[in-house]
Amino acid sequence: MRIAFDGTTLTPGRTGVGYYTEHLLQHLAREVESAGHELIVVSNQPIDTTQPLPRHVRVHDRMRFPLRIAWMQMLAGRVLDSVRADVAHFTNGMLPLGTSAARVVTIHDVSLKLYPECHPLRRRVINRPLVAVAAKVADAVVAVSHSARNDLLKFHQIPPERVSVVHEAAGPGFKPIADIRQHARIRMRYGLPERFLLYVGAIEPRKNLPRLMEAFKAARQQGVAHELVCVGPYGWSSRDLYRRVDDLGLRRIVHFTGYVPRADLPVIYNLADVFVFPSIYEGFGLPVIEAMACGTPVITANSSSLAEIAAGAAETVDPYDTEALTDAIVRLAADRERRQVLSARGLARAQEFSWERTAKEMLALYGRVAGVTVPQLSAAKALS
Repeated sequence: MRIAFDGTTLTPGRTGVGYYTEHLLQHLAREVESAGHELIVVSNQPIDTTQPLPRHVRVHDRMRFPLRIAWMQMLAGRVLDSVRADVAHFTNGMLPLGTSAARVVTIHDVSLKLYPECHPLRRRVINRPLVAVAAKVADAVVAVSHSARNDLLKFHQIPPERVSVVHEAAGPGFKPIADIRQHARIRMRYGLPERFLLYVGAIEPRKNLPRLMEAFKAARQQGVAHELVCVGPYGWSSRDLYRRVDDLGLRRIVHFTGYVPRADLPVIYNLADVFVFPSIYEGFGLPVIEAMACGTPVITANSSSLAEIAAGAAETVDPYDTEALTDAIVRLAADRERRQVLSARGLARAQEFSWERTAKEMLALYGRVAGVTVPQLSAAKALS
């Protein structure tokens, strides 16, 4: 089987979808080598990966174009036919028309449908219809959680048999780290306070950060001594958040690091006392699993995929209830024993997800849409 794989999100400074793409690509590379398949990365521009790709993975370096959406619609179909792909996987909600290759698309969530106000106009006008077309014409659609699958079925009228759930996982570097030299180096590099709550993700409206700031101020007024560190790139409509921080008088105790390289993130998770992720909506919520894999106790929302992924291993609250979020912060900040319980539960929960399993499940899916038999995971190994 010759597999074409979408590398368009493998850019410097990437975030969630880019790392989903890289982890999946690196683990697929191991699986295809042993199974005798071919793996070809296609992209509109040169790709960037944290680790070099294995030699048996080919990168198609012709027919490039600077604009990803334009390349996807005008050139990607020709690229797939030129490499004679049996199946092509596009990892970010869009795919090309006009190709003989079977097509798989990952649609991470339906936030453009559910929460259009949380996206800039360009995404609503251009991306939303292209995602709808991809959902309609793909031979298989991948959802990253059961919650996301339910949303896809509700809003896109896809036959249920065409939508498969294949989970994400934390990367191998996300684990408990006891090395005090690493701790000191990362603390100094980012000016991290001695005790802090942590948020990781883009700074944008869907992440519910204004409500987190209000809950954090209320928690401080109730005696919480921790500061708050927000790690992530500045996204759409982030200026309003900084004004809110100033209005609440939190400038000295809320720290924004901006984008942090992936290699530094595990130590930051390890340094935090509590990870807080009250996002309004997620298709999976990768930072929650990353925090759990590092042994950091988690507070997250009880909605969308987040309650599904947390599965009793985190404190969950209504993301619209500022008082409930405040109470959770106050409770965990003061209760070391509860933090230890959630840390242990989180570590166990994170181990239920792995990129190796994800790659095996994805390869089996490619085989189904391409008409090639690929060994399946045993029921004992499959994630329930």
